[in-house]
Amino acid sequence: MTKSCGHSELSDQAAGKILSERGLKKTKGKINILQQISLSHKPLSAQEIHSQLKESCDLSTVFRTLTQFKDKNLIKEVNLDEGFLRYEMGASEESHHHHHVRCRKCGDIKNIEKCNMTSFNKAIMELGFSHMEHRLEFTGICSKCLKS
Repeated sequence: MTKSCGHSELSDQAAGKILSERGLKKTKGKINILQQISLSHKPLSAQEIHSQLKESCDLSTVFRTLTQFKDKNLIKEVNLDEGFLRYEMGASEESHHHHHVRCRKCGDIKNIEKCNMTSFNKAIMELGFSHMEHRLEFTGICSKCLKS
């Protein structure tokens, strides 16, 4: 059974608890940034997160907070070869392994929920490797852009 992305709104209390559990201070800015990331159906850039914040918070604070979140395995970086990184919920019970496809025309991003690496894992293990990780991202033209 494939686990789908849990895009549920974190209450201030739930976000604060997550931050405390990871050894991070519970500031309003950190709570708001975590809430924005948890709600998104696609990985967000720092600029997108910054523009979605309701209260004033400068971009450098967003970057510093994202670095702290990443260091604590709360979020993960997603590199879609756009010249910048995106961020999504990371190593938690709500997250799961998936990939992304990005439209080369409009930039829309969708999650690919299925990842069957069985044959690759077997071949790699036969080469003597273990503890495998992989990154695989796709680009294409979305149906909306094909129609225009």
